[in-house]
Order: sequence, then structure tokens, then C-alpha cells
Amino acid sequence: MWGLAAIYLINLVLYAGPLTLAGVGIQSNADVPRWFTGVVGSEPGLAMVYLAGFIQNSAYLLGFTIATFVATHLALLLTVQSKGILPTAYSVVYSSSVYVAGIFTVVWYLTTASGVAAARDFVIDIQVAFIYALIEYAGADVEYAVPRPETLAASGFSQLGEYALLSLFVLVGYFFYSLYLGARINHDADRIASAATVLVVVSLPIAYVLGSILVAT
Repeated sequence: MWGLAAIYLINLVLYAGPLTLAGVGIQSNADVPRWFTGVVGSEPGLAMVYLAGFIQNSAYLLGFTIATFVATHLALLLTVQSKGILPTAYSVVYSSSVYVAGIFTVVWYLTTASGVAAARDFVIDIQVAFIYALIEYAGADVEYAVPRPETLAASGFSQLGEYALLSLFVLVGYFFYSLYLGARINHDADRIASAATVLVVVSLPIAYVLGSILVAT
């Protein structure tokens, strides 16, 4: 168990460390979370600012990893294929979390880098179209802050943008494949149960958006 924790901590450092050193989350004292300034004071020192930035940058990866772990193990329990919590932890920590960190890193690059505007807009349009599709499915009278894209045109990308999109799609594919293999290898699950595990994880963003829509109505 301690080995798993150490491996995951290394993943967090490799993901959140470069972001923090690049200034993400620490551009000014205003970017430090309120809960953190409440602990160390209104003017935290430089080391504290960097620590707060690291925690803030790690939170997204940690939250998604926990959600993936819970969804994966729940699917295995429901299909009566689970061999225990530890095999699920091995699957998530040793393989899936690496791809999740890669996905988050590429998304951060698309968000902040210059010269990839078309690729960035394409990724945003996919997300917005996904949200509008669920709003229509729920039949909710909800106004989303971003207008619906007229088309999802996969064109006009720079070479860097194409590489970033290709990396993103490959990482997403390998993330789901690693979940499937994790269920097959670590739990000795059959193909149906392993596929169900992937489907449950895929349903997480759908459930989150639908829940948000229902709360807003």
C-alpha cells in the first residue's frame, strides 16, 4: 500500500510540479486559495505560495483519480468480478493515473499555449456541444454561458495543434484501454465486466453534467 502511495505521489509531482514552477496558480497572492491564506496569513511567504499552487494544481488530478477508482471498483462489484480494493488501486495508480496526468497536461497546454487557437477552440466546442446535447436530453430550460457552436469543424489546425489533439485522443484511448486491461489482468474479469467498467467511468462526466443541469433548474 505504501508503494502505491509513493508511486501516486510521484505522478502528482510529475504533473503538478512543472505547472507550479511555470507559475500556474501562483501568479499573485490573489490566486492562493482562501482556505490556505486563512492558515498561513494574508501574505504567505514564497514557499507557502508555491505549496498552495502545487496543492491547487494537484486537486483536479486527485479528484478525477478518486472518482475513477470509485467508479471502477463499483462496476466490478456490481458484476461480481472484484478481487478486492488493492487490485483496483493497482490498476488506477500504475496505469490509468499516468494517462490522466497526460490528458490534463495536454489540456493545460492547449489552454495556455500560443499558436494552437484552432485546436483549443475545437476542444472547447466539443465540450460545449456535449453540454447542450445533455440539456436537450434532460428537456431543461437552462441557459448556458457559452453559445452553442454552429459546427464542429476539425480544420485550420497548426502543426502544434494537430500534435496536441493527436496526443490528447491517443491518451484518452489508452486511458480507457488501461481500465479495461486493469479489470482483465488484476481482477481476472471477463470481457463483459471489463467493458462495463469502462462504460461506468465514461458515464461519470455525463452524470456530473446532468446533475448540474438538474440542480440549476
